[in-house]
Amino acid sequence: MRLLGLTLAVFIAGCQSEARRLLLVDLTLADPLVLETTAAPWHAAGYRVEYRQFYPHLTRSDLARYRAVIVLGGREPQSPSDALTIGDLAILTEWTRGRHGVVILGYRSDGRGENEDGTLDRWVMNQWLASQGAGIAIAAEPVDAPASPQPHSALDNAGFAPFPAGRNHALQVRDRSQTLARAPASALVAASRVDDGLIVVASRSLLAAGNEDRRTRDFLDALARWTRRPAEWATVRAATNPVALRLAEAPLQVSVHPPPLTPPPGAAAITLPQPGAGAASSSRDDSIAVSGWIARQGMRVLWSRFTPQSFDSLLGFVDVAALNALATIIPVPALADTFGTRNIWRVTAERIQATSVRWFPAVSLVAIPSPGADEVNRHGDLMPMPCGLDSLFWRAALRPAYRTLARLGGARPDVIAGVAVDLDSAMTYYRGSGFCDADYRVGLAALGLDPAETERLTALPPTVRYDTLLERGWLGRYFEALQAAVAERAVGLRGELRRLHPELRFAFHATEVPADWFSLGLLRGFSTRDAPALLWLRERDGRGGHTRGLLRNYRERQIYVLSAVGLEPNRATFAPGEAARLRSVVFGENHGFWLTGGGAATDSLGRMIRRFAR
Repeated sequence: MRLLGLTLAVFIAGCQSEARRLLLVDLTLADPLVLETTAAPWHAAGYRVEYRQFYPHLTRSDLARYRAVIVLGGREPQSPSDALTIGDLAILTEWTRGRHGVVILGYRSDGRGENEDGTLDRWVMNQWLASQGAGIAIAAEPVDAPASPQPHSALDNAGFAPFPAGRNHALQVRDRSQTLARAPASALVAASRVDDGLIVVASRSLLAAGNEDRRTRDFLDALARWTRRPAEWATVRAATNPVALRLAEAPLQVSVHPPPLTPPPGAAAITLPQPGAGAASSSRDDSIAVSGWIARQGMRVLWSRFTPQSFDSLLGFVDVAALNALATIIPVPALADTFGTRNIWRVTAERIQATSVRWFPAVSLVAIPSPGADEVNRHGDLMPMPCGLDSLFWRAALRPAYRTLARLGGARPDVIAGVAVDLDSAMTYYRGSGFCDADYRVGLAALGLDPAETERLTALPPTVRYDTLLERGWLGRYFEALQAAVAERAVGLRGELRRLHPELRFAFHATEVPADWFSLGLLRGFSTRDAPALLWLRERDGRGGHTRGLLRNYRERQIYVLSAVGLEPNRATFAPGEAARLRSVVFGENHGFWLTGGGAATDSLGRMIRRFAR
């Protein structure tokens, strides 16, 4: 009897463990630090969320290990990423039929219509939904509106108030009972029963929007809890009229890729949120040095393009708005050492010398020309960016650009507080790349293979390098090696620049959280505890406690940054009712804010900003 009881206990525990496990699959191979917001509602609902970053495909063992799976669509064919395969679709079909499994499809939507990234996976998802008879289809037209929980839906505890929903497409549904949340004219979140399983469809943007607003998080929490209660799915219309899966007319050929029994040995899953997250974590770290001007006032930065004609008006707005830093993107031709440019920078330095503003001359990383080789993406195609580890790129492009920026003060070097780099665009290119010859040699050397195997892999053409590393479970170590190599080179460049200008700081501007191997390597190499880098992100990346998790993740990787949050330069942003909420984000979660300069930079707006920052 005792043995029987023990066996029963183990069996029940195993069933409970499977029922509580959820696998997160992201076909963009996103860094865990940008997926914790997506995982948070499911973790709060009792799921153990596991993420297998470097093997974004389903295996037969996943059917037994997990009850639910979230599939986040990729960027193909517009931008390089992995993509759904026929093998993935076969596993998804087994997931729901006869085993109470839950499939959540998170399609990609950038809100730019037909030209946006991710049309391949969105098309494949639609074909698979039709083959299941799900009665749900992702339409082509984007929807720019908040979502509202559907009244009297199967998800009856999701509240009533509209909530921010990120970027979405309209969902076409067969029956009203399938709608869980909607915009005024279309469904945005929908579900369908397939045998004993459940399919849920939403945009990956909505699934990641829980930190933008408490109402959004409440809806996602309710959705996650609901997927664990099969008895409540009964009012959702069941799938009917399945059809044969047709993939012949896909925007890009769909890979067959038969599902393996298990993931490769080097592609282990991690748990999200990662251990160490919690209330004890803080966006502030006493061991990180904070410059006096940031500690006193916080960063108050105007980010703009440099033109000699508009420079005086920019300085005037900085004065009216009580900002303390000005970052200006310098056109690359203006960095050439000529009589004309020397005169421009002399006059500029004199103007700044007469103010108390701290100047950060900046350059766009994607605009720096390089005589070296081009980067290569996962398909083996050339990208319009220099190979990240090409020595000519560092020696003849990146190093001269940084040195020139640091010397723009001329005879008045003290007017330059630091140099800044705009990471936008470059992050997109490096995110799906890393397979040029220079990168590949560095990455292979870090795998610790025997000489014969290394020689064989070195001879592989770029078109198969990604797939070879993926199937052997080596992608994780490969990208870690690339990031470490970038950091090592950045450390050397940082030391050289600090010898020229001992107080020089390094700032980085990014629309999205930097999470590609090249940007992370730069941040790691240019930051120290004594001189943390300055990271200027847009507003939605700094809301609702996300900054705490982001900076904690960065510190674990030896990346030390002080963050500023981007605010829209308009009157609505700084209206009295909005200002109170923003202050806690700007000066509590972050170390200040930054604004984009332009036509909105009026004196009346400047006075509103001054009152907000007081």
